[in-house]
Amino acid sequence: MNGRSRRSFFQRLERRLVGLVMAIMAYGLEKSILRSIRSGGAKSPSCDTSEL
Repeated sequence: MNGRSRRSFFQRLERRLVGLVMAIMAYGLEKSILRSIRSGGAKSPSCDTSEL
């Protein structure tokens, strides 16, 4: 054996689908962050860290 087990079709398909979904989520998150920055920056946190 070459040390690598043969994966079934379902396992290969599942891995590709998970990667695709993660890429779509990363793209959407990036777009929302860029949109937030362009429209006036991110909202400030509710608690001020300088008071600590």
